[in-house]
Amino acid sequence: MSIPLTLSETWEALLDVSSRVVALHGDECQQPILLSSLPVLPGHKLEQPQFSLIHGPPGRNIAIAIGLRAALPDTPLLLIMNADGITLGTNHLIHAARRNIDMTLLLLHSEVTETTVQEPLDRIQWETLGFQQDIENKAKPLDWAIAFQAALVGRGSLLDRDGLAELINDSIETPGFSLVEVTAGTDLELGVLSRTEWPEYFTAYRQWATSFMDLAGGVAKEKGLIRVKPFRSVPRCEVRVMGLGGQGVKLAGMVLSEAAGLLEGLWATHKEEYGSATRGGPSMVDVVISSDRITYPGADNPDILIILSQDKADSYAAKLKQGAHLVVDPDQVKSVPHRAIPVPINRLARELTGRSIAAGVVSLGCAAALSDVVSLDSIRQSVARKVPLKTIEKNIAALDAGYTATCKALEGESDGK
Repeated sequence: MSIPLTLSETWEALLDVSSRVVALHGDECQQPILLSSLPVLPGHKLEQPQFSLIHGPPGRNIAIAIGLRAALPDTPLLLIMNADGITLGTNHLIHAARRNIDMTLLLLHSEVTETTVQEPLDRIQWETLGFQQDIENKAKPLDWAIAFQAALVGRGSLLDRDGLAELINDSIETPGFSLVEVTAGTDLELGVLSRTEWPEYFTAYRQWATSFMDLAGGVAKEKGLIRVKPFRSVPRCEVRVMGLGGQGVKLAGMVLSEAAGLLEGLWATHKEEYGSATRGGPSMVDVVISSDRITYPGADNPDILIILSQDKADSYAAKLKQGAHLVVDPDQVKSVPHRAIPVPINRLARELTGRSIAAGVVSLGCAAALSDVVSLDSIRQSVARKVPLKTIEKNIAALDAGYTATCKALEGESDGK
């Protein structure tokens, strides 16, 4: 059962809950900034502590919140939107959530955003046109939470202010984007949008993805290449491959991230940067791997840096952190940086496959030789799924060649010492 509230009553409750969140954090907590897209502002007579409040359209509020997070990294941000209003800022919301911007969205159910105590509208279902109803389901908050890959999702009631404050406090302490549905319900239906951390959903997704691979794996399945390893502890590992369009840099990122996420059972992100030219322009891919959730997908401090072309080789190599591995193609990089591991990646790709695009696959062999985060066997399986059927054998040969060449180069370093 739900109790309709006026907007004045809703604001009084929200400000009171915000005060309780501050109390839970203690004196060191900065007061939250509230960003509201509700149609009215709180009344002046509400006897609550003053909070910084920004009022505006949903899309603009989300953009402002992103800027605030960059300027005020430690200040809690509470984004307040009603359930039907979310559709007005969905594009901005997706960008904020997918970039894992650290903020909490308070999504208000219809009964707490009415201007009168009349029967509330069922806005949470978001009506669709008649011809659409036959081909798609109505969107619900949990659908959005899953699509946004929220770090934490939950539901709380304004009738239980302490419980809602604890939930919001948990969402603030959880790094990343969180979504909390706010109702005025007296009995919450668990399982619709229950309080839970995202990894539980990610585990279910991983299981679904594995079953899908079993159905669609083709030759990879026939060769027994599909399997997921049990959980193991892996600290954050950053891999960056830099080269030119046409060298298979993007393919390398896809293969490595899928090998880590779907075959090794780890968290993995994949981030690309490339120029407008299809071939010959700069191309870079970052893959971050860990047994913990990844809050930032960039490999700004790579543990393994592989450089396939001269472009910016010196500047990137000079900034490499202590203990990191650097692999360069000496045929392409004229001045090989100090202590770099020379591997003729492009030449091996052409000799074994006849195509330069296999350079990315050779690079993954180098990465496998330098770290046991993702095994060579898992990368082989992922390569078999990503390249054309008739090229699988040649690409795996190129992968193994990169691995062997890197191992020999490392042995040479040891002998030199």
